[in-house]
Amino acid sequence: MSRYDTNVILYRLKKDAAFRDRFRSDPSTALAGTDLTEEERQAFMRWDVPRLNELGGMLHLLLSIPELGGH
Repeated sequence: MSRYDTNVILYRLKKDAAFRDRFRSDPSTALAGTDLTEEERQAFMRWDVPRLNELGGMLHLLLSIPELGGH
């Protein structure tokens, strides 16, 4: 499990609008080349907030991402 990598992606989703748009339109391509486990990758692609939190994603990041957080 890579908590650091999970939170780096969450931070990018929060701060980088272009990355966030790519993620929203094609999560698989946006996550290509990231150092995530398959379980983490699947949780991101489903935008499974509870699972991402269980995998180490910081809840305040998960809930504060524009157009994604809190959904």
